[in-house]
Amino acid sequence: MTLLDELRKLQARSLAIIAGLALLTLLGFSGKPLADTAEYELGPQDRLRIHVSEWPALTGELSVGASGDILMPMLGQVPAKGLSAPELATSIASRLKAKANLQQTPDTTVDIVAYRPFYILGSVASPGEYAYRPGMIILNALSLGGGAYRAEQGSQWDLERVAISSRGELKLNEARRWDLLAEQQRWQAQLDGADKMGSVPGDASPEFAKAVEEQSRLFVMELGRYRAERLSLEASIAMRKQEIAALDRQLADVALKLSSTQGELETIRRLAKQDLAVHRLGPLERSLSDVQREQQDLEIAKLRARQEINTATGEIASLDEQRRATALAGAQRIAVDLRAIAEQNDTSARILDSAAHYSSNLSRLIDAESTPQLRFSIVRTDDNGTVEFDATETTRVQPGDIVKVFRVAAETTGTLPVKTQSTRP
Repeated sequence: MTLLDELRKLQARSLAIIAGLALLTLLGFSGKPLADTAEYELGPQDRLRIHVSEWPALTGELSVGASGDILMPMLGQVPAKGLSAPELATSIASRLKAKANLQQTPDTTVDIVAYRPFYILGSVASPGEYAYRPGMIILNALSLGGGAYRAEQGSQWDLERVAISSRGELKLNEARRWDLLAEQQRWQAQLDGADKMGSVPGDASPEFAKAVEEQSRLFVMELGRYRAERLSLEASIAMRKQEIAALDRQLADVALKLSSTQGELETIRRLAKQDLAVHRLGPLERSLSDVQREQQDLEIAKLRARQEINTATGEIASLDEQRRATALAGAQRIAVDLRAIAEQNDTSARILDSAAHYSSNLSRLIDAESTPQLRFSIVRTDDNGTVEFDATETTRVQPGDIVKVFRVAAETTGTLPVKTQSTRP
């Protein structure tokens, strides 16, 4: 054998080794042997591509329904849950052979187009639903979720800006508080029915004195408007009462006139029976009718005047009630706003304290955020129910699993770190 033949044999062996390594790489690329992939059990939300030779009506993409079945023409509901893709292909072929009375089993293949998703939540950058891949482990799931969640770290300038903003809010709230206290005093004076607001204490701040002065002007303007409207209604009532008194006098005169006319009419009617004074009977009857009509008109005018008095009286009561209700609502709103300001001031003060404390520990917190410690658990549902168990970075993930990520954070208090667990900072 020549040296050239030996070199050719050596080259052939090298090519065979490289091809074998390539094949092993392809088979192990998913982190799971090919046999494991073939044993994948189908379940709801898996999307399948089904091909039946010479049966185009049964060829296409289908999804496994919530019941674990797929719906196919001719075959109807075909159970798929718990089967592998080859097992489902065999089941479809057998059903079709029996349904169509075929001599031979049709050539059928089932491929998985998309696996049912898994879910990741907790201390990850992007929690949510993700597509499953065979051979997936916790680290793969964590990478799909964007890795561990890291809170944004502020700079020293950010802390100073927060402090400046908090101090500004405290000043604004203090100015707002003086305005609210002055307005509260105005509403209380209105509730008490006072003619003017109370005086400002001698040791009061200039801001409060100015606010009270502005509210006093509003109080005087509103009180003047209220009194003018009330006086107008009271004047209307007085005028209607005078009108009723005048109508009563007219009714008294009409009553006398009516009595006289009725007496005279009775006399004429007796004479008319004796064929005497017959010509006076008609005019007297017309006069009686006119007097009765006049009396009726006066009674109607009197009723109308009394109705207007009742209406004006009701408007006065409504005006008083509305004034009181407005003052009461204003007082309640002021009380709520004052409580809100007190809470905001307390929050701003705590933010200032926290900013000062955080500033002194900023570098240590940044170091802790750069290397977070994580803990994992998996919530898995199968035919036996739902269970949750602890997991590690290399634990296999199955379709439909819920991966929960917990952050084991070091929370700085004073100079000693305290270990705490949280689902998300």
